[in-house]
Amino acid sequence: MDQRGRIVEIIDERTAMMKMQRNSACASCGKCIGSSSSESQEIIVEVDNTIGAKLGDEVEVSMDQIDVMKALGILYGIPLLGLLIGSVGSYYILKSLGVTSMLEVLSALVGFAFTGLAYLLIRSREGKFRASRKYMPTVTRVVIDLNTCSLDGSCEGM
Repeated sequence: MDQRGRIVEIIDERTAMMKMQRNSACASCGKCIGSSSSESQEIIVEVDNTIGAKLGDEVEVSMDQIDVMKALGILYGIPLLGLLIGSVGSYYILKSLGVTSMLEVLSALVGFAFTGLAYLLIRSREGKFRASRKYMPTVTRVVIDLNTCSLDGSCEGM
C-alpha cells in the first residue's frame, strides 16, 4: 500500500511524523493520530524514515499488504476471539455449574471482560511491536514536484 504525504516532524534519525490524506483502505488500522469516520481526513502517521527525509519533504510511504492484514488481525481478531471464547465458553461452564439465572447476561459480561483483557494484552506488547518497526509504514522515496522546479535545477522549498 503506497501513500504520499509531507514530513511534519522529525522524531529521531529513524522516525518521523507524516501528514497525509487518509483513504478508505487505511481508515481503520488505528495507527493514525486524529482518526474518525471521515475517509478524506488529514491524518498524522508515524513512519520509518531510514532514508533521511527532511522536515517539509513530500514523501511516498509503503507498507506491505501482508503486514497491514497482520496488524488488522492483531487489532481486531484477538479481541474478537476474546469476546467469543469468553462469552461462549462461560455460557457452557456456567450452565454446567447449574447457573440458570441471568446466564446470558453473565456470559456477555465475561465475554466483555475477555475482550478488555485482550486489548490490555495487545497494549502491553505495543513496545515490542513498535521496536520491531514491522507494522510501521516506511518512507520509500522523496517526491519532487517538477512544477516547483526551475530550469537551473533549484526547487522551491528544497
